[in-house]
Amino acid sequence: MSIVNNPIPSNLKSEAKKAAKILREFTEITSRNGPDKIIPAHVIAKAKGLAVLSVIKAGFLVTARGGSGIVLARLPNGSWSAPSAIGIAGLGGGFEIGIEVSDLVIILNHERAVEAFAKGGNLTLGGNFTVAIGPLGRNLEGDVALRSSAAVYTYCKSRGLFAGVSLEGTCLIERKETNRK
Repeated sequence: MSIVNNPIPSNLKSEAKKAAKILREFTEITSRNGPDKIIPAHVIAKAKGLAVLSVIKAGFLVTARGGSGIVLARLPNGSWSAPSAIGIAGLGGGFEIGIEVSDLVIILNHERAVEAFAKGGNLTLGGNFTVAIGPLGRNLEGDVALRSSAAVYTYCKSRGLFAGVSLEGTCLIERKETNRK
């Protein structure tokens, strides 16, 4: 089992190192991650942008979530932009209890998804965009990648214990002060 990544916001250099580690965990074949459990290379190759986050969620009946990460955009020449620090915050309620830390890789498949991150405002995933669980491995990659119209694919690995049913709202926010520094 991998070590839990720190969801507490930090400086951009630390966020970039954390994001690189998380991305490696989602893309490299290891003894735990066979070729059927990683993000297919062509999904990242076609991406217009990437967001990589570590998030903590905790609560009893009322839950809170928060975390941090970075977002990158694909430049017109095919290379990647410099990272931009982002944060995530949310509240929920329902019949639930627990604590978990999750690492997320969000594949931004359309320019409008990248633009929403770049505008520096708030973005509610699921409210503004079609969000789908991203295709894994070799079996689904051709069909899903060609037919899916999702603006965003999400990949998630969680550690901890959380159970229940809830209604939640989550916003992604640009961390302007961190980016200025």
